[in-house]
Amino acid sequence: MHRKEDIIFVISPSVWYENMYPTGVLCLSGYLKQRGFDNVILDSGLSDIRVEPLFRERLLLKKIIDLNPKLVCFSATHREFEEVVRMNQELKKANNDVLTIVGGSQPTYRFSDFLDNGFDFACVGEGEATLYEFVREIYGKARQWGSVRGLVWKDKGLINVNPPRPLMSEDEMNAMELLPYEKIDPRYFSINIGTIRGLPVRGALLLTSRGCPFNCSYCGCNLVFGRQLRFRSFDRMEEEVSYLRKKFDVEGIWIVDDTFTITREHVVGVAKILKKYGLIWGCQSRVDTIDKDLMDIMARSGCVQIDFGVESGSQRILDEVIGKKTNIDQIVRAFSLAKKHKLRTLANFMMGFPTETDEEFKETERIADLIDSDVYIFSIATPLPGTRLYEMVNEKISPMEYSRLNFNGTELSEKLNKSGIRNLCSQRSRLFRKYSMHSVRRLVFSTRIYRFFINHKHKRARLLFVFRFLIDKYIKVVFCLPK
Repeated sequence: MHRKEDIIFVISPSVWYENMYPTGVLCLSGYLKQRGFDNVILDSGLSDIRVEPLFRERLLLKKIIDLNPKLVCFSATHREFEEVVRMNQELKKANNDVLTIVGGSQPTYRFSDFLDNGFDFACVGEGEATLYEFVREIYGKARQWGSVRGLVWKDKGLINVNPPRPLMSEDEMNAMELLPYEKIDPRYFSINIGTIRGLPVRGALLLTSRGCPFNCSYCGCNLVFGRQLRFRSFDRMEEEVSYLRKKFDVEGIWIVDDTFTITREHVVGVAKILKKYGLIWGCQSRVDTIDKDLMDIMARSGCVQIDFGVESGSQRILDEVIGKKTNIDQIVRAFSLAKKHKLRTLANFMMGFPTETDEEFKETERIADLIDSDVYIFSIATPLPGTRLYEMVNEKISPMEYSRLNFNGTELSEKLNKSGIRNLCSQRSRLFRKYSMHSVRRLVFSTRIYRFFINHKHKRARLLFVFRFLIDKYIKVVFCLPK
């Protein structure tokens, strides 16, 4: 007999209070539920108040032990490695009979690190069908782990790697029912300034496609979702948008696709849906996949924010190190078009690429000044295992080390620095301070924000949120005040 408590999905405590809820976990949970295996998602909803990191883990582990499940499913990026391994080990101490499996980007790249540190199983690549077949084996008599494609498992000290699983087809993606939003903390849908950066809205996330045809050296998403784009149907997306609007009073949507603007017909169809429900929205784009006509359609349908991956102001770095396949003229043109259409922009930059010189770093700062973006993000090029950048850096990174890798810089940044730029962390901090007040001024004096305040409800709560955010995230940081 199956209880829904027999299968538990864990949202890592370190990300409990981030604005972006894990759509991947929701997809896995919904896929199992649709096929007769209901389940539980454990997240920040375990506590009515915000709790500190170590207490979160204790709270989570106690709840899991009390529920006495058959299977606990973890998901991990590189920075969550240490955390999920620690929780898994504590769980095994309390109940060695419970099965544990880990999936996500880092287990796909380096599954042996997890299996050598206490996990029973790892899921490589897209996880829905793999996890479903695995769960069926748990409830079967034979438990033939070797029959589950995409599963990696350890037996008698040896790691067994099953054949890979093909990516889901568009038909399979569109056969999935509405995601089980009722299973996660409704706090995700409260007013925040992170869903659509810079706008305090009740926001939600929308995945419209999977896959990315590009091959940037710092990114490993192709290893999980492949390079072929697979699109969700407009009917399915409208069903989801309608639900989010009615159930959670959502005002804005952030499209979480790696690059939303590759296919014009798809962009136009999604834009019509969002306009129909009166939602503002934002997305990630590339500077070479946007033009005047498309941006006009997006702006008229409620788009207010576009994030562009600029990465570098050096054409050599873009071509030879990143493989971005964009150029400086396209960067300048994309930001100019956005400004003409009164769309807010976020510019993502990376610094410290292998072989990058001081002069090339200065070129990046010059292009940052030239494009006059509304928001700037400066990251240190971080060689995540599984990426081409990791091979370029050519330094062995232990599991405990890569769990401490951070795009904002850590003590490892200089060790892994193969550029000609010294004091990467200090340089990144300098750029953060330089552009932070610029972003604040754009936020404070934005007529779009004032119109949004006037035309939408929740005015008092929205104003209070903005005040607290500016104090905590900018004023205290820029002037080095205690938090």
